[in-house]
Amino acid sequence: MTLNSEKERFIEDNGLLFEKLGVTRMSGRILGYLMVADKEKVSFNELTAVLKASKSSISTNLKMLLQIGFVKPLTLPGERKTYYMLSPDMDWQAYFSERLEMIKAMNNMFRKGLKLRTAKKDNAAQWLRKATEFYGFIIKEFPAMLKRWEEGQNKPG
Repeated sequence: MTLNSEKERFIEDNGLLFEKLGVTRMSGRILGYLMVADKEKVSFNELTAVLKASKSSISTNLKMLLQIGFVKPLTLPGERKTYYMLSPDMDWQAYFSERLEMIKAMNNMFRKGLKLRTAKKDNAAQWLRKATEFYGFIIKEFPAMLKRWEEGQNKPG
């Protein structure tokens, strides 16, 4: 498949964004391509060809996207190929609920770290206190946001 320069730029920008988020650039590029491909599903070979990447790189990064739940594999009767698509049943609420649990775990570690420090007033202690305050705020406010989202999804029309 030939991409126009605007789509190519989008794919690269998505890769760079993912890299800033601590994920691999290739994962972002794969997801970016799936977003702009003018079809529901693409094959593994198409991903390697269009993204000019090795099979191992595509494979490794597809596994990560599958694990996150952003991408879903699809096989067709009588074909040996596996196709990939944006996950049509992505549960965004569950995804962010899982992230909230990670934030809670990190906040617990920050609090434990602060408690274990002998120096309670140095820069590291101050960093930990600010982190626990911010994470505590997120932990308190985020469930209400998810609830508002759910209520909006259940409204007719």
